Amino acid sequence: MAKGRRPNNGNRPQGNRPSGRPQNPNARPQQGRPSNASSSANKMKRPASSKPVSGPENRKKNMQKSRPSGQRSDVQKPSDLRSRKTYDVENGTRITARPSTGFNAQDPQIAKRPLFGDEQIVPAGPVVEKEKLKTPPKKLSWWQVFKVSRKNKAEQKSKQKAEEAALRKEAEMSAKEVPDVFDEQRPEVGEERRKHMAKMRKRETLRVALNAFLSLLILTGLMIIAVLYVVDYVAAKPTYAFATEGSIEHTIGATALVVRNETVMTSTHTGELMTQATEGSRVAKSQLLAMVIPEGMESTLADLQNVEQQIVDRERQLMTQGKGIAAKAVFSEANEEISPIITMIRQDAILNKLNNMTSYSSSIRVLMEKRDSNLKDIDFDDEQLTSLRGSESALKSQLESRANSIFAETPGIVSFKLDGHESDINYDLLMTMVDSKCEELINQSNSIITGDLDVKQNEPVLRIVQNDVQYFACILKNASMEEFQQGSNHVIRIPAEGISISDCKVIRCAVTNDGLMVVFETTNSVERLLDRRTVNIQIVQTKTTGIRVPVSSLANADYDRMIATIFVNESGYARGYTVQIKDYDREYAIIAPLEKENIPSISTIVITNPQTVKEGDKVEK
Repeated sequence: MAKGRRPNNGNRPQGNRPSGRPQNPNARPQQGRPSNASSSANKMKRPASSKPVSGPENRKKNMQKSRPSGQRSDVQKPSDLRSRKTYDVENGTRITARPSTGFNAQDPQIAKRPLFGDEQIVPAGPVVEKEKLKTPPKKLSWWQVFKVSRKNKAEQKSKQKAEEAALRKEAEMSAKEVPDVFDEQRPEVGEERRKHMAKMRKRETLRVALNAFLSLLILTGLMIIAVLYVVDYVAAKPTYAFATEGSIEHTIGATALVVRNETVMTSTHTGELMTQATEGSRVAKSQLLAMVIPEGMESTLADLQNVEQQIVDRERQLMTQGKGIAAKAVFSEANEEISPIITMIRQDAILNKLNNMTSYSSSIRVLMEKRDSNLKDIDFDDEQLTSLRGSESALKSQLESRANSIFAETPGIVSFKLDGHESDINYDLLMTMVDSKCEELINQSNSIITGDLDVKQNEPVLRIVQNDVQYFACILKNASMEEFQQGSNHVIRIPAEGISISDCKVIRCAVTNDGLMVVFETTNSVERLLDRRTVNIQIVQTKTTGIRVPVSSLANADYDRMIATIFVNESGYARGYTVQIKDYDREYAIIAPLEKENIPSISTIVITNPQTVKEGDKVEK
């Protein structure tokens, strides 16, 4: 027997009881192993009472023995926990009871752990039904699911808001604890802290004021620069013009009555007039001038007009292709005559003057008819054009067989525009009428003579100017007899037509209460004024030729002494010269250099706004 140990008499098991196991005083010790086992083995083994015998029945008995009397066990078998699935009646969801893996010896609601075995325990919470529900719960509708989901979202949102509010409150509390300045800069004493804060505020105020002053200073500088730039950009700069050779005319304006010796022809039938001669063209005696188409021939007339338009289009197409070299000369001549009229139309349109538009249109139409008539005599050597001209001749023959033809009784210039005064106003009347009659005819007559294609029987159809002479009768106010002596020649300008007639001879001059009644005779531009009964004219009184400059270029002009100063650009500098004024009007002046001077001359660069420069100023070239 070992030293220091008590002998084992067989009543106490060897070994130490495991710590933490509850001891049951009522438990009966079990008997040892059979006797046939070796004594050495029995000495090393634990007594039978220290470990329950394996097996479900013995295990159950051990658990009943280890449990104190009067205590109900809530332990369930793992097999029962795995197999039983219950429903959460309150929330309407199915739950599964899972075994618990933890153990807390101090929780009275949790059953005590058995001494032996691998049984699992679950918390003693809500009672889990041991049997399945006999009737499964109803299936929730989509609306109920939606309500539950919305309720969960609302709870989650409110919880999140509560957490955010808690975080904000915590941040505010933390912010109150943080000082406004660093600890090393914050004085600990209250008075010193107030002084320090006042000093910091004063420093901040000075800094803001300094920044504002600097910003204002920069803004003021930028505005000064902008003003200087704008003043320099907007300020008037010198403008220049070349001194050229030209003339200045002084004119007197008036309204003139246009008179011609004319023969009127009538029609013996009623119908639509079809002209066979161009307006303003010269015709010979017995030449076909027009046809009066009776009713029932409208379709043939329309076909003829269509063929004539096709002929014009084909001629222009051939000219574009380079054919008909002589046709280019015809078009060039017509363009030269039409261009001045187009220029006057543009000028009147800019000035919003529409009084002369009818006259412009009539003049252009006459010139285009004359051009088309001249193109008929040109051979383009084109089969299509030849075929069209053949169709034109056939249609004209059909119309001539049934239409009333009008032939020229005398040679002269034909016009299809009538105003009813062809027989009343003539040469004999001009030589005998007084100024009051002249003014009456001017006021009563239409300026533009128009034509009509509808012809009635025994009514005037056309007129023929028997000679190449036309007359202008006008009343000139504030005019002297010396300027318009009988037999003197004058230049008459007609701005509406863009023409200037240079050989207008005075054939009559009579004194009136307001001035003079003058009658001029001319042989020029008779065709251009066939559609005019009255016209505005400008009679040139004087004309001066020399070095012409804009009148705005004259500085310090003295019109009594007829001298002025002009500034010219010499090598980039302004130089002033005194000049003599020979003549001037509202736009130009005729100047000449003084003695022993050679400036100005032709092509001298003259400053047209001399008020912008001074003597010796540097100017741009």
